[in-house]
Amino acid sequence: MDNTLPASDVTRDIDYDSENQPEIILDLQYEEETRRSKKQKSGDSTKNVLDLYKQLDKWLIEHSGIKFKEKLLFFQLLVTVNEAGVSIPDALKLIQEQTKNPRLKIVIGDLQHKMHNGLSFANSLRTFPDVFDQTTCSIVEAGESSGQLGPLLRELVSQYERMNVIQKKAKSVMVYPVVVTIVMALLVVVVLIFIVPKLEAIFNGAENLPLPTRILITGSDIMQNYWYLIIAGIFSIVFAFKMWVKSPKGKEQFSMAMLHVPVVGDFVKQMVLSRVTRILGFLIQSGVSIMRSMKIAASVAENPVYEKRILLAADDLSRGIEISENFSDDESIFPSMFVQMISIGEKTSSLGNIMNKLADYYDEELERKVGMLSKLMEPIIMIFMAIGAVFMILAIYMPILQMNDKVT
Repeated sequence: MDNTLPASDVTRDIDYDSENQPEIILDLQYEEETRRSKKQKSGDSTKNVLDLYKQLDKWLIEHSGIKFKEKLLFFQLLVTVNEAGVSIPDALKLIQEQTKNPRLKIVIGDLQHKMHNGLSFANSLRTFPDVFDQTTCSIVEAGESSGQLGPLLRELVSQYERMNVIQKKAKSVMVYPVVVTIVMALLVVVVLIFIVPKLEAIFNGAENLPLPTRILITGSDIMQNYWYLIIAGIFSIVFAFKMWVKSPKGKEQFSMAMLHVPVVGDFVKQMVLSRVTRILGFLIQSGVSIMRSMKIAASVAENPVYEKRILLAADDLSRGIEISENFSDDESIFPSMFVQMISIGEKTSSLGNIMNKLADYYDEELERKVGMLSKLMEPIIMIFMAIGAVFMILAIYMPILQMNDKVT
């Protein structure tokens, strides 16, 4: 049997295949392009997400803070490496590799780049005012101009270390009263919202309620009915206070008011005078002129009241008016002993040495004040707690006793 197909049939099969083959190829190409398009879109979407994440991460790093301890460690390492004979730009490169804070790492890299472009170290620091304050920049500038950058950086580190110790002690003193105050405030809110309304239902209709009870009931009504106004009022007061303190005039008025607060005023005064006398004595002994030293010391004060008076004294010094004479007209800011010691230093040409002795004295006074504050806080807090407890007891039990007397 002959199984050979006719030529026409073979030709027809071949033609059929040849007609359909392009369609199959086109379908495969379309599917491949579709897959590529989907893959590209997926890749673009992933890339957009990664770009957004990088931008967000960059924004967070740029707006993140640098702790005081990290700045202290930065200057400690800078002094150590610089005293070993390494230049400031090279020291910055070494410190950048050891820094863990991403914001500080970027700042150090920028400082190194600016110094390689010819900018001084002090002016490089000034490009980051939110990281390095005016005091730090002024001290570094004085060191660069006088050729005493190493010793002045060492003194700057000493200033930072003393400030760190004082801040730690002040925080340890304030932790107890702050925690107690917060707990008391929460207890008062709980009492006004949950307990007083039940007592009010018991005393409803009672006449001639005692004054503490009426105050408690009124406070409860306000808390329940106008709580949103209370919250808005608190936020408004805090916001207005911050804006006022940030303004130049408000900052000066607040600083002046703080100087007249009992106990706290003496603490602030001695802290400012300790910083001013320490840096003033060191700058004078390092060969910096008295006028320039006073201008730098004014920024070290970090108090607008003292800064204004010290700058005024520096200007008057150019007119021949002595520093002690300028400071002698306001004993509430400059104590008489401080003025007398400056007068002795001016007459004996030993102002730098006198300033260092005054700085030691005020450091000891600060230690004593912090210890005294820590001892005073506990009894003061106990007194306030006792007053609050007595008020609550009277407000709750006085009407009950009054009702018992009527029943009897």
